[in-house]
Amino acid sequence: MKRLAIIILCLVTAIAVFAKPPKLNVEKLFDGRFNSSKSVTISIYKSNGNYYRGITVTNNPGIIKKIADAIERDAPRASHYSDHQNSDGQYTSLQIINNGETIYIGLQRDRHGGGFFFIQGKEKAFK
Repeated sequence: MKRLAIIILCLVTAIAVFAKPPKLNVEKLFDGRFNSSKSVTISIYKSNGNYYRGITVTNNPGIIKKIADAIERDAPRASHYSDHQNSDGQYTSLQIINNGETIYIGLQRDRHGGGFFFIQGKEKAFK
């Protein structure tokens, strides 16, 4: 009987660990800190079980650096990571698996201190 109780407790614990919110550093970028910046446009969409958040930045390398730093802090958790640079700018992308779903993260930086950042996935991945 004790053995069965221990097995059930272990299973419940394992399921709880799997169902944790991802708590990504990039998610913290949507806490309102950029709402008053005229160089930033923020988009958030929920539709058909999908969740999308984006930040467009114009001529503000400081904000782009904050976004890039958050991505780098999340990179060790990524199942896939890519960073590509050419004469037009730089593109960084990563994929993080949470709750059996993939969260897609990307940052496209231009040479003028602007760029576009997004985080997207099924709503289940963020719960």
